[in-house]
Amino acid sequence: MRRLDLFSILLFAATPLAADSPVSVARTHENTLNDFIREIPLVAGSWEDQVRRLSSVQEQLYLHELKMRGEGLPLEMAVMFSSNYTSILTALVQDRITEEYGRELLSIHRQLLERTRVWLGQSRRDESFPEDLARNVEHFRSELDRCAIPLSDVPDEVRTPVINGYQAWIGELLAWGESSGRLSSGDRSRIKTKLDELERFEGYYKADGNLQPFERDQLHGRFLKITQELIVVVSR
Repeated sequence: MRRLDLFSILLFAATPLAADSPVSVARTHENTLNDFIREIPLVAGSWEDQVRRLSSVQEQLYLHELKMRGEGLPLEMAVMFSSNYTSILTALVQDRITEEYGRELLSIHRQLLERTRVWLGQSRRDESFPEDLARNVEHFRSELDRCAIPLSDVPDEVRTPVINGYQAWIGELLAWGESSGRLSSGDRSRIKTKLDELERFEGYYKADGNLQPFERDQLHGRFLKITQELIVVVSR
C-alpha cells in the first residue's frame, strides 16, 4: 500500500547494516513524508509553509533517531542499540504490544543509551560495563519477545500501522523536544494531550475487535487534523 510506504520514515525501520556503516536508517527515495503531506487538505495556513515546517522537523527527528540507534558509539554497541530500537518500534507498528508498553521500553532504551554515553566519557571506566549493558539489553529484548503477541494473532480488522507509526513518531518527537530543549513544557503538554486523544479514540473504535471502515476513516481524519496542528507547534 502506497500510504504505508510513505510512512516508512515515521516507522523508523532499520535497513541492513553495511559493513562500513555502524548505523543505517531507512529513508524512502521514490516517496517521502513530505509527498504525503502535499496530498493532505489543509485546515489553515499556506501549503508551502506546512511542508517547509514539517521538513525541518523531520530532519531534527532524523538526527534524534541516529542518536537512538547509537550513532557515535563503538560499532558493537551501535548495532545492539539499533537492533533493539527496531524491535520495539516494529512491535508497536504491528499492534503486537500496547502503546504504553512500547513507551516504557523506549524510555528504558534511552536510559541505557545515556548511561553508555556517560560511561564512554569517563576517564576511568568500569570494565564490566559492556557485558552488563549487553545483558540488560538482552533481558528487555527477551521481555519484549515474551509480551508481544504473534503477528498472526493480530486480526487485520484492527491493525492500524500508519496510526501506530504516527504515535511512535510523536512519542519520539516529545523525547527529542525534551532532550534538546526545543519544546517548552507547555508545548509538550499540548502534544501529549493530542496523542492521548488519538489513542483514546483508537481504543474506543477497536474495543469490539472489529474496526469498521467508517471508524477507520474517522480515526484517520483525527490523525490528519492533529498532524496539521502539530506542525505549527513543533516548528515555532
